Amino acid sequence: MTSPRVIADRFEVVTSGRSLKSLWWERSRNDRPYGEDDLWTLAVDRRTGARVRVLEPPSGSFWLWTASMWAEAVARHVIATAVPHTLPILHVGDGVVFAEPPPAVPRPRLQPAQAAACALAACEVVARLHAIGCGGEYGRAADGRPAYDLPTPLDFGWHNLRMTRESGEWKIAWLVPGHLALADLDDTPQDADPDALARDLQDRLDGSLLDEPQSELPPKHDPHRDPIARDLARLAGFYLSLAPPARGQPAAVDAVRRLAAGEPVVRDVAGLARLLVELGPAGDWDARLAALPIACALPPPVLDWDRVIAAGEARLPDLVPRQRPYVVLPLAVAYHRRASLRAALAPDDALRDVDRAVELDPVAPHHVTRAVLLDRLGRRDEARAAIAAAFAAPEYTGASTVDDDGFGLLDAPVVVVGDRERARAHATRGTIALRDGDLALAEHDLRRAVDLDPDTAHLHALAAALYARGDLTGAAALEARAVELEPASTRYRWDLVVSLHRLGRRDEALFHARKLEAMEAGDPNGRARRIRLLGGA
Repeated sequence: MTSPRVIADRFEVVTSGRSLKSLWWERSRNDRPYGEDDLWTLAVDRRTGARVRVLEPPSGSFWLWTASMWAEAVARHVIATAVPHTLPILHVGDGVVFAEPPPAVPRPRLQPAQAAACALAACEVVARLHAIGCGGEYGRAADGRPAYDLPTPLDFGWHNLRMTRESGEWKIAWLVPGHLALADLDDTPQDADPDALARDLQDRLDGSLLDEPQSELPPKHDPHRDPIARDLARLAGFYLSLAPPARGQPAAVDAVRRLAAGEPVVRDVAGLARLLVELGPAGDWDARLAALPIACALPPPVLDWDRVIAAGEARLPDLVPRQRPYVVLPLAVAYHRRASLRAALAPDDALRDVDRAVELDPVAPHHVTRAVLLDRLGRRDEARAAIAAAFAAPEYTGASTVDDDGFGLLDAPVVVVGDRERARAHATRGTIALRDGDLALAEHDLRRAVDLDPDTAHLHALAAALYARGDLTGAAALEARAVELEPASTRYRWDLVVSLHRLGRRDEALFHARKLEAMEAGDPNGRARRIRLLGGA
């Protein structure tokens, strides 16, 4: 007899979960229905004797390595920050071990206040996950690029976002990260409560709903939707699944319905939560709303890059050539991300990371980061060679992906380098040329960077090039744009003061100098600098 498999020296596996593919095949051949237990790995906690459920990466699924690492990162975040209303997680590593969940039941029909309380609880979960870059359904769509087929750790179906009744009150117990195979059961509810399904059908037939049909809810797969908007629509849809709109309800219900249909009624989860509070849920929601993180756009994914890199390097020796891109290229992304985090305080360590990223995937953004680090370390000749390599690199790469801020840990067949990264390459080459005194090349590249991505850093760099060429009017115009975009920056405003002073536009220079004085109150160095430039004014 073989010894039972034990996870983390604690959880003894009873049965291993099966893949949807094998279950579909068996059902097609033998007409055997399958249920939730078939999809889970079931185990027993040796410490307590309690049954637990394990979400394991599919065996040999090298193509899902990035998704598994992201799911585990989200699980660790749920534990570390005690994300409320989620199913307890007992262990993370080679999968996620959950406490036994409550039974999956179809959505009950609730009064608006009760439904709002459940939807607000879901908002508290989603807002905290958006803060670490977790959201949407199929990765990101930005700057016209396609969304990436990365399974999200959030699933809103009734097998993952579960409802449970305690002391007569309905609450949620959300599986985060989600077991996405369970979503198959949402569409084929073999284990559903027949009475609840009958009630749902009667609700649709008895004329109690408004004229708007349920088909106006957002489609399950809309890969081009912004991930925040996608989750707002799904949260609104969750409320409507509990309390469909009826005649005479408050205006907030109509706003929720329109949000579910895809209208940009609000821009973040806190905005939706404020709508739901208007429906009268019980509880002190003022304090809870004030504690919600606000994200109108997903930040780059937050992962433990040391852990990701160690796991990726450990997998490399066992991969055959056709499997390598699914690990090698996202691993390069991880090295690049860690290099970016180390750049300010440990540039030598960051350079070693980005050297490894270039070795694994010589895509242009990695070369650009290498050029920036070499330039920062004073290795100008090597920096010039690195930025030249960036412009010689192909415009696309297989399997690794670009996100809004550079690179994230995602996986896709082909990724085209977007305008933001092209702008970064031109800005880097232009900045190096400016330091070299090649003002014509500097202006050319920095203008191209501004055309592609007119952010404040690019505007400021182009202004510096124009100033060096003696075009003070052009420099001042760019500096004014930078100040308008980032009014809290003393650096951009000071450069504008200098340009305006040299142009003889003293009143404008004084206006911005006085703004600086208010911003730098108590800084004697700033005051002395302004006195030297403008006299006693």
